[in-house]
Amino acid sequence: MIEAHGLPTVCVVMSREIAATVKPPRALYVRFPYGAPLGPAGRPDIQMAIIRAALALLEELDRPGTIVEAGVEWPE
Repeated sequence: MIEAHGLPTVCVVMSREIAATVKPPRALYVRFPYGAPLGPAGRPDIQMAIIRAALALLEELDRPGTIVEAGVEWPE
């Protein structure tokens, strides 16, 4: 509904399989634990990297249903 009104969206997902089933217009897949889609608390560097990657998808993806892996690692 939001996309139909001209507002692009991006979902940050932690399960590629669920995203493939739900088929959001754009999805950024992160290999992070459930409950922390933007990264660990107290790590604004990682959180901003995820936000920037998600926003970049708004410009880069023109095909609905595309899932892109973030490429940002969870810190040890």
